[in-house]
Amino acid sequence: MSAAGVGRLSRSATSVVAKAVSGFHLLRIDGYSQAKTVLPGEKISSVGFTVGSGSWRMDYYPNGRDAAPRSNHASVYIQLTDDCTRRPVQAWYKFSLLDHAGNTAYELPVETGSFTGIPKPEVDDHYYHPLYSHPLYSPRPRMRALRSPAAAGDEEGPGCGHEQFIGREELEHLIRDDFLVVRCDVGLREMTCSRLAADEIDNWEDDEGDEAEEGYLGAPTYYPPHPGRGRRRRQPDDGEYVKWCLAQRPGEPRIRQGRNVGGQYA
Repeated sequence: MSAAGVGRLSRSATSVVAKAVSGFHLLRIDGYSQAKTVLPGEKISSVGFTVGSGSWRMDYYPNGRDAAPRSNHASVYIQLTDDCTRRPVQAWYKFSLLDHAGNTAYELPVETGSFTGIPKPEVDDHYYHPLYSHPLYSPRPRMRALRSPAAAGDEEGPGCGHEQFIGREELEHLIRDDFLVVRCDVGLREMTCSRLAADEIDNWEDDEGDEAEEGYLGAPTYYPPHPGRGRRRRQPDDGEYVKWCLAQRPGEPRIRQGRNVGGQYA
């Protein structure tokens, strides 16, 4: 093969960090005697809360999630509310009731479920004005009309939970001062992916006769060039490149990589 037909070697590396994240949310209900009068299928929802990179919501049904019969049990569910999440997310969850001191008065075992986000309803973009129908004559800004009357946050997504969380009679014995606190713990595994090294770690420099410093795991430590110093530039060989990639630890500031263009390191 001629020299003209030999391509330049491309080197690259990816860093994937897997970690477990968890958190909990408290839903406090004051005036439980009034809250329990809602119809079967009606819920009391928490505000959105964040665990990991996802947004979640807890739903409590005083008279059960099933709207048809009157249930003798309360229901609890957790929803992943990110509308951009299409692939299922595996997570564990646990529901419990707390007393006034914050201690666990009742709980069910940890469960594992598959969650997907709640999609937003479809919308139509249009101009609206009660007198002028042509867009050019409408002084009002562009508005968005829902095709569905239900708000996205009110839709039932594929959440996970317990249809029969606790019986009514057992719950009544736990209520003190018309006060109820539901706790939901949730945890999942997240993975972050980033480019560990550029296609080339270029413009590294050495002083003539200087020995490379030893870094983490014995990898050479290189320093980016400084304009005007007249130091010798060189490309690390494959072995040095591999050592540099292996020496990078998650969360550590990495040596900036790029090209020295016009005396500026970009």
